[in-house]
Amino acid sequence: MKRKICMGIWAAAMLAGLTGCGDTTPQPEESVSSLASQSREGGHLQMTFLNTGKSDCIIIDLGESVIINDTADADDYGAISSFLDERQITDIDYLILSHFDKDHIGSAAELITHYEVDCVLMPDYEENSVYYAALMEALEESGTESVKLQEDYSFTAAGAEFYISAPEQEEYGNDNNYSLITAAVYGENRFLLMGDAMKKRTEEFLETAQGAEQYDLIKIPHHGDYNKKLEELIESAEPVWAVLTAGQERARLEEETLQMLEEYGCKVYDTADGDILVEADGINMTVTQGGR
Repeated sequence: MKRKICMGIWAAAMLAGLTGCGDTTPQPEESVSSLASQSREGGHLQMTFLNTGKSDCIIIDLGESVIINDTADADDYGAISSFLDERQITDIDYLILSHFDKDHIGSAAELITHYEVDCVLMPDYEENSVYYAALMEALEESGTESVKLQEDYSFTAAGAEFYISAPEQEEYGNDNNYSLITAAVYGENRFLLMGDAMKKRTEEFLETAQGAEQYDLIKIPHHGDYNKKLEELIESAEPVWAVLTAGQERARLEEETLQMLEEYGCKVYDTADGDILVEADGINMTVTQGGR
């Protein structure tokens, strides 16, 4: 896969001297619903939530394109690379890093070093950590295109549409609220990946057009921590499935969150019980769980 030449990025990113990623069409006002009709016919999407403990790594395989959302901890690189190698995946179109906590970017530098990554999307702030420093070094040494998002962003990949909601404030009291929130639409199938968004960030998202949409599946933010805005999101989005990435620290899953999801009729999956595989064809979806 040849590295894409940047075509369309946000003006704010350009003013900041950032390099954008190819085949992107920013659509800040476009509703997720309007994107659904653009899915290719006869296609297939596989979304895998890897069992990496209390951390996030979500691999979206569209056949022609691969998107990875977060890279778990540094000691999870072996599991991630094993998954990719078993499927003969060598190219990653987009690597979306929700925020810079170590359980979300731990293996990012290794992935960028050992795989062909076309574009890295991340929030616009800095983190004082060895993992962030390693990420920045890997980006520079590899020449990988990257964008620190100052505005919302969207792109198309193999018939799927991705809408990335960027944080609205320059500073938050908690780094988790810098989380990029990713909505993916594949035909009639809709997915929402919330990163570690906490109350303030979830509130921001709920006030957007995308926050008012319904989603078939939601990756619950911050490993299951409860807040009232999360309940508002579930009530509005009406998901059939909810995915938790709490690892073996099941005590961290607040009973209030689990009770709330049960009250709204969600089918709850936890990566602590094994990899979670979502398969979608643009109309139907299945969710299964088990080892590789």
